[in-house]
Amino acid sequence: KIVFVFCIIMLAFYWVQNLTGADWKWLGFIIPFLDVLLEIANKIYSVSFDFFGATFELKYFSAIVILILLIFGMNLLVILVDIIEGLYCSVHFICKKTEEAAMNKALKDDVTREQKKISKYMVTIHTSLKSKFAHRELNIDINEQNKLMNKFIMEKTCVAPSVFEEGFMYKFNNFDKVDEVLEVLFRVMKSDTPLNYAICIQVCGQSSAEDMRQLRKLISLKSVRKITMAADTSYRYRFNETHRYGTSQIGIFQDGDKTLEVHEFQEIV
Repeated sequence: KIVFVFCIIMLAFYWVQNLTGADWKWLGFIIPFLDVLLEIANKIYSVSFDFFGATFELKYFSAIVILILLIFGMNLLVILVDIIEGLYCSVHFICKKTEEAAMNKALKDDVTREQKKISKYMVTIHTSLKSKFAHRELNIDINEQNKLMNKFIMEKTCVAPSVFEEGFMYKFNNFDKVDEVLEVLFRVMKSDTPLNYAICIQVCGQSSAEDMRQLRKLISLKSVRKITMAADTSYRYRFNETHRYGTSQIGIFQDGDKTLEVHEFQEIV
């Protein structure tokens, strides 16, 4: 638009030069362009008349009108470009969001697929006498109580325990149905027996050594009246289709040069 305004000014000077018969050398650089423009304008409107001995050719006026129309055309072009840019940005934004959604879905599907591969898990139970039953004169046989506990769990889950770390370990093969096992474990924990129960659950991932390290650390915490687990087990539980129990973080504990994030299962009231 600045160039067109400049051309209008130069055309006005050129018109004055021709009316007065002057010879302005400094107009020489743009005269070839102005002559072409005037030739085009003359084909559009070629009227001329004499006034006080000077010939007024309206092709100059036509040329100025052409330049003004070009200025308006540039304004329209700017508006059109802004509209196209806005449409492009909108389409680009939609495409980007669609691509991100597709990528996020693919990543989610990959994570879900990997987590679903983790199906085996271990449950350990360690018992101790409640303080009010710990007196010798009560003569509570903890071994007999453990047998009753194991018998109840075996009847409900059809899984036999093995001795592990001075407690008992149960091994299961379908974590997607862990809620059924949790129901049994909570019934054990809430039973009117003279025992306290410290129950730990650990999924079997890719590293059995790491799984056992975490499980032993959970056992060492001796969290009685709780069903505890490490962060990887809590994370795996999110991918189950049903969640009859909630989870909450107990704390982060030091385990040598590593840390262990401990969670627990909770009954939903």
